Amino acid sequence: MNLPELERAVARATGESRREVRRRGFQALAWSEARPDDDESNVGVVDWDLLEHERPVLFPVN
Repeated sequence: MNLPELERAVARATGESRREVRRRGFQALAWSEARPDDDESNVGVVDWDLLEHERPVLFPVN
């Protein structure tokens, strides 16, 4: 699977556009990077909702 195919699959799974997937920094990891160390908390997971919540907003809407 090449990168554009992977981006399309992620976009379909998340409901986002490929542009949004790339904008958020999605990228495939090399196999050596993808295997977590003995520490299972180091799995490279991003909580997109938390990230969006922490992003500064100029005009907050409640």
